[in-house]
This record gives sequence, C-alpha cells and structure tokens, in this order.
Amino acid sequence: MRLSRLLSIVALAGLIVSPAMAQTPDAAIAVEGGQIRGVASDVAGVTIYKAVPFAAPPVGDNRWKAPQPVVPWSGVKDSSAWPNRCTQLASANPPGTFYYNEYYWDPAKDPKDSEDCLYLNIWAPAKPVNGSLPVMVYYHGGGNRHGNNSEVEFNAAKLAAKGIIVVSAAYRLNIMGFLALPGMKEEGAGNFAILDAVAALKWVHNNIGAFGGDPGKVTIAGQSAGSRNVRSVLSTPLAKGLFQRAIMHSSPTVMAQPGKPNYVTLADKTAAAGPVFEKSFPGKSLDDLRKLPAEEFYKDPAKIDAMYAVTSNMYAVIDGHVLTTDSVDLTKEGALNGVDVIVGTVADERTALDGAPDKVMDITAFHAYWKKLLGEELYAKYAFEKLYPASNERDAYRQHLKAQADLLLEQNRIAGSLLTARNPASKVYVFYFNHPTPGRDREFYGAWHSSDLWYTFNSLRNEPGQRQWASYDFELAEQASSMWANFVKTGDPNGEGLPAWPKASRSNNGTYMSFAETSTGATSASPYLGTTAERRNALFHDYQMTFYGVSE
Repeated sequence: MRLSRLLSIVALAGLIVSPAMAQTPDAAIAVEGGQIRGVASDVAGVTIYKAVPFAAPPVGDNRWKAPQPVVPWSGVKDSSAWPNRCTQLASANPPGTFYYNEYYWDPAKDPKDSEDCLYLNIWAPAKPVNGSLPVMVYYHGGGNRHGNNSEVEFNAAKLAAKGIIVVSAAYRLNIMGFLALPGMKEEGAGNFAILDAVAALKWVHNNIGAFGGDPGKVTIAGQSAGSRNVRSVLSTPLAKGLFQRAIMHSSPTVMAQPGKPNYVTLADKTAAAGPVFEKSFPGKSLDDLRKLPAEEFYKDPAKIDAMYAVTSNMYAVIDGHVLTTDSVDLTKEGALNGVDVIVGTVADERTALDGAPDKVMDITAFHAYWKKLLGEELYAKYAFEKLYPASNERDAYRQHLKAQADLLLEQNRIAGSLLTARNPASKVYVFYFNHPTPGRDREFYGAWHSSDLWYTFNSLRNEPGQRQWASYDFELAEQASSMWANFVKTGDPNGEGLPAWPKASRSNNGTYMSFAETSTGATSASPYLGTTAERRNALFHDYQMTFYGVSE
C-alpha cells in the first residue's frame, strides 16, 4: 500500500492528543531526588528532559552492586545536556566504520564515558488535562558492550508528539554490567545490567505521573542487545507488574532448545570469570578491584577480549533471584502473563555487523557451513545451492549473510505463532523490515541491522551527517512510528489510515507486517514469492521447528 494518500489521515490521528495543559521547558518538575527542568525538543510541544538520574552512580563501593537509591540534589537540576555513556571501549565504533558514519559522526554529540551513567532521557508531550499518557521505555543495543541511550536515531520527539512519553534508559555494559566473581552472590552478580533495567522501570512507575504519564500503561522496547535485555525483563520476577507490553527489534525472540535455557548459571559464569580476572589482576580482592580506576579494566587490548568473553559475552545468569530456571522459559503456557508483544527483524541483519561490500567467502566453505548447520537431509531436500546460488566468492559471501538473516525471519514467525498459541490473553505481532536506506552502498547493506530505528522513532531529519533521505523514507517513518505509538497506547498497532496488521498465529501461517521498499502490508508469504528463492522460508521453518522441538 502506498503511503502518500494515507499521510494526512495518519499524521492527524497520530498527533492529536486529548486537550492538554502546557508543559513548558522552563517549568520545574519534582521527581525522586529533587527538581528538574527540561528543554524544548525540535518538535513543537514536546519537552526533553536529559540525564535524569534513576539510581545512584555505580562507582566506588557501588561498583558491581545492585543499583542504589538516587542521591538527592538541591535546587533545580538542569536537564539540557546528554548524560554520560556507560564505560566502554572508545574503539568500539572508530571513525570510518559503518556505524560511526551512521550514528557517531559528530564527536561533539558523543557523550563522554563514565561509570556515573545511570540516567534516563525523557521526551514528553503536553500533559493532558484529563487522563494520562502511555509510556515506552527503550533499551539501546550495542552487544551489551557499547552504545548509549542518547544516540541520534533515538530522537523520539516526533514519536512522543503522537501522544506517548518516550524514555530511553541506560544500563551498565560489558565488565561493569555482567561480571560475576566469588563474593558477589548476594549483590546481583552477573546481572547488574538487568537490575539496572528493572530499576529504570521502578523509577518510571514511581515518577512518570509528574510528566503526565500512566504507570499502568508501560511498554518496554529494545533492539539487538536491548531486545535481549527486554527478553530478560520479561523473564525476571522482579519486574512483574511494571509493564504491560513489549517490543523486540532484531530479536533473539523467546525460542530455546528443550532443556537448554538461553542463560548460563551463576556458578558457571563465576567459574569462568574467576581465573581470567585473577590472571589480569593477580592477588586483587573484590574490594581491591572496586578501588581501581575504571580505565584500568579497558587499557590493555590483550586482556579486554578475555574479560569480555566471561562477562557480556556470557550475558546474564540464572541465579535463582533475578532469573530462575522456570522464569526464563517464555515458551511455556501463559508465560507472557497477558503482556502484548511485537517481535521482528530486518532483511539484512548481518551486512553492517559482519560485512563490507568487497568481502568474499570460499564457495566450498559456504556450502560446508550450511550443510553442517542444516544437516545433509534438509540441505538436499530444499536444494540449498539453488536457493542461495553462488557463482563466485563474492556471491558466496553475500548469500551467506542473506541466509543468516532469512533464518532470523522464520525464527520470529515461529515465535510469534507459538506465543499466540500459548498465551491467549496476549496479542502478538511480527514484523519484517525490508526497506533499504538510501546511499552508502545501498545495494549491499540493504535493510541493515538497526536501520528500522530511524523509522520507528521517526528520527529522520534533513540535517548534515544524516543520509539523504527520500520523500518515501519520511512517509514510511510517519507510518511505522504511528503503528508503534498505537501499540504503546493500546497493545494493538492498527489504526485509521494504516495497513491492517493481523496478530501472528498458526492459523494464518505466522502472518507478519512487511515494510518493503515501496509498500507496506501484511503477508504470510515468503519475501521471495514468485522467484526461485521462494522456498527459503520453508527450509528454515522445517529446520527450526526441529531445532526447537516445536510441533505444528
């Protein structure tokens, strides 16, 4: 469905908020710890409150401890500057790399690194005179190693103008967010980042009313690692009742092999991390490590990979408190507890993460990889080499990336149908973002990992540094953000002037919303319908149903 003829309806419906009283930037708001004052955003009527603390700085004795209460301040806190970003390697996205060019091109807009980083950014439209506004709390991506909650693609002013409050929440990363060492058991070892995510929700529950928000209508959302963290918040008993909806972009979904949880145990992580940190910091006790400057953990590249391997790479842990063996099973009957969900993926998940237009792969190695993964029977049954033809090493490399992305689409479709079947009280929707962004080797990168955020946040702007967006990009951003705002409001992305988006179910073959190059619409067909590649989804459906032990 073309968008231009719908925009006037969608824009009007999305931007109308119930009669409101002015929420001017110069008006002070009382929150936990003191008063804050926001600044005007780049959208009329929307105020942004930057660097609002939701916990005490996790420094000194608070390093590797559960988030502590906010430290009070006197006077009115100026919320006009972005918060620090949680400590990370400065080399994570160096100049000239894909994501640097996409998000971090202006060093003046890049926050400084600090352990003192547990802050929220809040975009709030005018307070309604009657009623209150639903809220979306967003967790950024970055592999749980890097990234921050103030990135340019999270400019939520246009999204908030549709009648919701948007909160972007920070959480501790890498070593600081995921370490487990002997002696930490009672302090949330291995799960500090997840405890930060829960603490942000508790702050929202207790304080969002001051902004006109409804603590009983909260949606948690995240992309990539942030989506993984959404899954953990869905899984922890500590967050029960703090949210009603969830959105998972580029999602690991909720699938797990029978008897194999998506998490390691606290004991396993502690056993792995202990020797690594003893080798890196011989003779240092936990108290000694807390006293070291943060820079000591990040200055030696030879050590950092080993430390990351036993912290953020191993991710969160089953500890019997934050996460339990039972709570992490989101595929069991009723696991969603009435929470409505959107899950989805992009068409080219691996291009920007792993690739470059000039990379190649040996054809024999490409075939061997997928024959081993799929098994010889499925590989032959679906004629894999015809579905993903490679006449040269460049083709092999690109088809390898494409196959990985196609696998993720089918995983999301299976998850959507399964969640619907086992959670009759929840509404579950699946999306597939297949709209290539303009410029910068568009033919190779396509709809790359996190490209959908420009559209769902409606953060595209005609300004230096951003892509040269076409008119259709702005139309699509208006449409996608309207769907997201509707879901935050009601648990249903549908609305006047928008393409119908059915819930995913087994009866409709895992129908998903396709955001394609020049049109948007729901389908249960393969994205490759009518081509020799059409059966790609059937291949991965068969593979994953067996892999995850799911029956039709």
